[in-house]
Formats: sequence, C-alpha cells, structure tokens
Amino acid sequence: MTAPLDRIDRLFAHNARTLPDAIHLYLPDGGTQTWRQTYTRAGRLAAALVQAGVAKGDRVLVLTGNSRELQELYVGCGIAAAICVPVNILTTARELAATAADCTPAALFIDHTLLDRASPELLACVPRLKVVLRAPAAGWSEYETLLAAHAPLAEPVPSSGDDPGIMIYSSGTTGKPKGILLRQRGVVENAVMTQAVARYQQADRNLAMLPLFSSFGFCWDFMMPALAGCATAILPRFDPVAALAAIEKHRITILVGVPTMFSRIFDAPELASTDISSLRLMDVGGGPVSDRLKHELKHTHGIEIIESYGLTEISPVAAAQVPFDAHRPGSTGPTLPGVDVKVVDEAGNSLPPGTSGELCFRANTFMVGYWNRPEQTAEAIRDGWLHSGDIGTVDADGHVYIQDRLKDMIVANGFNVYPKEVENALSEHAAVQSCAVVGVPDEIRGEVIHAFVVLKAGAQASETELIEHCAGLIGKHKLPRRVHFTDVLPLTASGKIQRFVLRERAQALLG
Repeated sequence: MTAPLDRIDRLFAHNARTLPDAIHLYLPDGGTQTWRQTYTRAGRLAAALVQAGVAKGDRVLVLTGNSRELQELYVGCGIAAAICVPVNILTTARELAATAADCTPAALFIDHTLLDRASPELLACVPRLKVVLRAPAAGWSEYETLLAAHAPLAEPVPSSGDDPGIMIYSSGTTGKPKGILLRQRGVVENAVMTQAVARYQQADRNLAMLPLFSSFGFCWDFMMPALAGCATAILPRFDPVAALAAIEKHRITILVGVPTMFSRIFDAPELASTDISSLRLMDVGGGPVSDRLKHELKHTHGIEIIESYGLTEISPVAAAQVPFDAHRPGSTGPTLPGVDVKVVDEAGNSLPPGTSGELCFRANTFMVGYWNRPEQTAEAIRDGWLHSGDIGTVDADGHVYIQDRLKDMIVANGFNVYPKEVENALSEHAAVQSCAVVGVPDEIRGEVIHAFVVLKAGAQASETELIEHCAGLIGKHKLPRRVHFTDVLPLTASGKIQRFVLRERAQALLG
C-alpha cells in the first residue's frame, strides 16, 4: 500500500519514483539535479542524522541561503522525522545564539560564509552534530563528506503527517521573532490548496528568488514545484540583474516575489536587452504591486500577475487571485478552498461585508503553535479562529482586501490612516521606485505621517512635489507631512519592510 502524500519526504519519494530522471534543480554552478538525486542525497543526510543520535522531534537548526542543501535538509529531516528550523541569513551571532537557546537543536548546519555567526554560546547549545556547507572548516563536519560516508536510510523513521516538520521564526518586522511550529500535513495540504488556484504545471520552470527559509518562499518555490513536478532554478541571493539572467538562461515561466523585487527587476536597465518572453505567471505577496507595474507586465510583456496573502501560522497561504480571472482592484482574491474568513471588531464581534476590522481565518492547516509560548498561541487562536493582526475587509463574494497591519495603523488628528493607502499613492509617481510610511508620535496630532522614498535611478523629485502628487489621490488627513529620500529601505531577508526601524529613524530625523 502506497503511503499518503501527507509529508514533505513522501512527496519527494513519490517524485523520485515517478519522475526519477526529470530535472528538479538548476544549480548555481551550471549543473542540474534530478528528483531521484535529490531524494537519494536527502536519504544519505537522514542516515547521518540518525547515526548522530538525532531523534524523532529533535530540532535541526539551519543557517544558509537558497541552495540545494536547504532543499535536501527539508526532505532529509522529514525522512529522519526531525524538525527543520531554517533561520534568516541576516540573523546576527547574538540572535542566532538566542534562537538556539530557544529551540535547543540537536544538530546545526551552517553555510561556510556565515561561520562568523557561530559563537561559543551557539555551539554550546548543539550537542550532537555540527556541519558546515560548501567548504571545509576546522572542527566541523563537512556536508558532502558526511553524505558520501552514509548510504541512504533504508526506511524513513516512523512518523505521521500530524507530526511537526518545520519551524519558521517570524521575520522580525517587529524586532521580536518567535518560532512557528508547522505540521507536515499542514504544509502539504496548504500547498495542495494553493496549487488548486495557481495551477503550476510539470512543464513550468520556476526561479527560487524568495528566501527558502521564509514561509512564502518555502511554499511557492519549494512545495509548489514539488507538487507539480516542475524544475526550479536556484538564485542564491536576490539580485535583479542575476534574476534577469536566470530568467533568460533557464526560460523561466513562473516568478514569485514581493513588490520590491519586481520593482527592481522591471526597472533595471538590463531588462531592455533580456529575453523574458518565457514568463507566463507571476505571484506577488507581502504587499500590493503598483497599478503602473501591473499594466506594464500584462500589456507590455504579456505576463499574468496575481496577488496572494498569507501568514506562516496558516502554513502559509490564505487567499490568492485566480490566474486569468477578472481581478477585483485592491483584493488579494478569495480565500483558498478549505479556508474560512471573517472580520471582527475590537470586541470580537463579526462585522458585515465591506466593513473594516481584524481578519480572522479558520482552516485545517494551522500551526501547532508558537514554540514555548502557550499564552501567545492561545491569544492567536481563539475558538478555532486565527486572529491575524491584519486589518481588512471581505466583500459579499468572499474576496479579501488587506488594508494594513493592526499595529501599523496611524492615528493622525483622530483619523485612522493605513500606511498602504499612502504608499499606494506615492507609488503612482513616475519617479518612485519604492516607499514606506510610518507614524511618528506628536503631542498635538497624536501621530504625524512620515514617508521614506527610494527614487528610481536617475529620477528626481522633491518633497513638495510628492506631497502635492498625493494630494490629488488621497484625503488631506492622509498626506505625509514629511518625505525623506533614502537609497534603500530596511527589509527583512524575505523583502518585508522593517517599519520599527523606520519609526526609530523618523524620530531621530525629527529630533
């Protein structure tokens, strides 16, 4: 009897049987790797984990960028019934040690370029196996040598789809990450639900430019290609020029990212000399794409673009636009099949369609919980509903509209202002590449609206010009009082804006 495809490792075992010689990965060094090779290597890794004493449910801490090793670790930990804990590569040595103290890993895998993060405090937390990736280092086991020394594990460690398989620490947009523990069945079922909408095909070619240690990249650039059996080209770190080169070289058909990525790719001077005609579908999450860029992608390049929304706690996708359907302006589409949504007020009362409030979701793919944080878990999931912390509306047909994070809402002169409304207006100016808006405390107004703007290369605009531009698009109470020009916005590795950093910067600028 064939095992159900309710675990990451079982999905990859299935592909190794049914698509053994099909390409799974286009590697950064120009090589390729088949589905059978990926599963065999993951089996060798699992054998090494088991021999080192890593038991079912033990945590395996991983610090590396996009790579075949990270993909193999997701699968190998599944075979060994361990919990893979991928960590943001921007994590400092101090933060990494704190993460290890929190999740108490049995094993550590770290890229050789990040060994400076391996503090004595970190190493003291790892009792069994310490492995360096892609280059040898004194005192460490080396990944390829470790794999070569082990035959693939004869049988996976007994486990079920209800066992936890991955733990992703929140991205640090608030500065306080916490471990979000996800079930094997949850991440597989959520990908199946997402695939029912996005419809990846085996003939597609995907470019993994989102960080695979984020839940967004994990789902769209790791799980979804595995479900479809399509090939993925690995981009070790996001770079717009490298992304364009990979699209042309590998004839990429699917591209998934955040708005800042797409803005940089399609504003790059190299775009004019790059063949991107293979692209057929793009998904954007983490914020809206400007109407200008949407129009360019669809009418100039012939690319269908959809928007999606999710939370790691849901494993992670909650809603997505259906490709080639009529998209409703401002909406991230209806919820996925199997996901319910409601909007509530501050007292928890359900609100009618079209009314702003906190978005709450119900699904079978929820997290196990926040690691070592039972009170926060109980606060997030109440009566079977996940309270997202996001403000939005739902129309009568179930389409979701995200307005902003509850904690990011600005109260200026008694009016509620959502940063995305102001950011959308700023983004319509031809000189603006990207922007972010925050509220700064003010004794008279409560908060004042401060905008940070990155201009396109060679473009010019003044503070007054941008404020006057916004005045024609949004109400006076929503206008930024100050605009600060900057070369870059502070982002997490997954491309989300770190607003807490901008609030501190704005306060310093205003004295």
